[in-house]
Amino acid sequence: MAKKRPDPGPNAGTNHNAANAGAEETACHSNGQDTAEDRSTPADRMTGQSEALKGQSAAPPPDTPPDPFNPAALRLSQDFASSIGVKKVLTTVPCRKPNRHEFVRVRFGEDWRLETGVFEDRINRDVYLVQRDLWAELAGEVYPVCLFLAVNRQGDPFLWPVKLPGSDGRSNPWNESALAAARLAESKWVRVAANMPGGMYDTYEAAGELSEPAWPALSFPEVLRLSFKDRFIQSVDHPVVRALRGLA
Repeated sequence: MAKKRPDPGPNAGTNHNAANAGAEETACHSNGQDTAEDRSTPADRMTGQSEALKGQSAAPPPDTPPDPFNPAALRLSQDFASSIGVKKVLTTVPCRKPNRHEFVRVRFGEDWRLETGVFEDRINRDVYLVQRDLWAELAGEVYPVCLFLAVNRQGDPFLWPVKLPGSDGRSNPWNESALAAARLAESKWVRVAANMPGGMYDTYEAAGELSEPAWPALSFPEVLRLSFKDRFIQSVDHPVVRALRGLA
């Protein structure tokens, strides 16, 4: 006897059809999405990449070469002489009084001054250093001074001769005011001007905070040598002595 198959019931066909419809719908959705992506063109993809790059910082421009005519690269520096290997060489050091329009300083210390005897040629306005054993020979012509090493704002050194009291110990306001100015110049920039009505020197201190002076890299004996190498009276045969005696 043949067995009977179980009755699938009245909804069996309906459930089978619904399952097949769901599978077909899922496949259609999947096929539709793939188809849309496949249909995108290269232009669409480039547009998308451009949109993605928006907001990102632009690449820096390539470095430009420096301008050879930039004034900042051509301007002289304050230490121009040292930057090109040039060194200032002193060949002479004048012996003179400060100019009334220049500010000067005096180097501090006893090692940078000399109390000695000098002769002044008033015609040519030259000062001669006189050897000690000739002072008696030139009595009345040689007078005592203090030679101070000084420098102006331009860095030019010179020896400042300030007269000292003579053998009688007498002085005057001119010499006293000049000595006071030289002493003040050891620590301050000063300017010295003759006050003819007052019979003395007026001293003016710089109002600003000026930089410290630049002193030459020379010893004081070297300064003396540069200043008096051609104006040093060492014998009675010196042309100046002969002229004083009427022998030349």
